[in-house]
Amino acid sequence: MNPVVRAKSEPQQMTPEELTRGQHLADKLASQVGSWKFLICQSTILAGWVGMNLAPGVPHWDESPFIMLNLVFSFASAYTAPIVLMSQNRQSDTDRRNAEIDHQVNLRAGQNIELLHEKLDTLHSQQIAELTQIVKEQQQMLREMKVNLAATSKEIKDNRVALAPGLIVQINDKFPKATPVKQASKHDKSIVDNAKVIDQYIHR
Repeated sequence: MNPVVRAKSEPQQMTPEELTRGQHLADKLASQVGSWKFLICQSTILAGWVGMNLAPGVPHWDESPFIMLNLVFSFASAYTAPIVLMSQNRQSDTDRRNAEIDHQVNLRAGQNIELLHEKLDTLHSQQIAELTQIVKEQQQMLREMKVNLAATSKEIKDNRVALAPGLIVQINDKFPKATPVKQASKHDKSIVDNAKVIDQYIHR
């Protein structure tokens, strides 16, 4: 995927520089309202207001039942609640965008994993095909070696020639020595007898 198209298709996280002044203010107020510091300061102001209005010898500007104090807290609550809600809504939008980014990243990671599995399967198939071809070539070489050995053994047998009765000589260079035989075969005896008869017939 083109990086430019991918950057446009992905929702970007909202950086602090992209926040407006109102959003900055809402975040700061929300962070302050939800802290122990704000709670302690509010409790201190409330205790001082009530104490000053109940202490004798001090001018009271808000006597019991503290109507002005209730009015101040009502105004404070009326403005604090919407500001906190604005901050929470913006944070919810940011979380939603981050969730969409994570979802797209997970989808892309799943697609990459599928492509990786496909590549591994293709590579495995190629390796199996190569190994099968190598095995076939080795089998062909073994058959050729067997044929060559059979032809060589046949040539060695054909190179043996009977020179005389009782003696066989091997013409092959690898076996130059003569091999004596104790007894002549019946075929050799018949050849000798036939030769004697022919000689007698010729000399008559």
